[in-house]
Amino acid sequence: MTKWLTHALLVGLLYWVPGISLAAVAAPDVAMKDATLSSLETLWDFLDAPARPDGVGANEPWVHIDLLKRELVVYQGGIRLESIPYLAYGAAGSQAVRLQGSKQTPTGIFTIRRVNRNSKFRLFFGIDYPTPQIAQDAWKEGILSDKDYRYYLSYRKRHGIAPADTPLGGYIGIHGLGRSPLWIHRKRDWTAGCVAVTNAEILALNKWLDVGTKVVIRG
Repeated sequence: MTKWLTHALLVGLLYWVPGISLAAVAAPDVAMKDATLSSLETLWDFLDAPARPDGVGANEPWVHIDLLKRELVVYQGGIRLESIPYLAYGAAGSQAVRLQGSKQTPTGIFTIRRVNRNSKFRLFFGIDYPTPQIAQDAWKEGILSDKDYRYYLSYRKRHGIAPADTPLGGYIGIHGLGRSPLWIHRKRDWTAGCVAVTNAEILALNKWLDVGTKVVIRG
């Protein structure tokens, strides 16, 4: 019964999918069936897509990283542009306020601020960790001293990026393996806090990611 109701709901929703009619759903023609299945898959992706971050336009690519599922997806609106089904991250797990040397991956909403195309990890997309909000929270909680916080604000104002030499650390991003062996990547989490994918996968992301791209990390 549940499957029947789900199918009926999807067929009804297909009225809203451009170019697909109810006749196409019922038609026996193979090509039309393929088109219907493709539209259903697209519809499922759309319904299953996470909420787009504030400030990201409907036609603008953005990245959603689910550390628990070990999945990285590039979205445009609610449509998947690129999916990476496995990733490795910080050897010590994840944390919203990640400290220098903790080997944890930060969680939250970030923006790519730099791209290193000559990285030892093949390609590196650096995010703006710690963000101003994270730095402010850390200061209020006593993780950053008054001196550290003033330095953070001054550095960010002068350079447009966060410093990496406060107690919060930095140099966090998405990168490939470089010369690191694939078997380690598949066996355990091995990074100092970054999100790692294979060299081929990081090159595939290159066509979607750039300075300004939003990155959501959940864990």
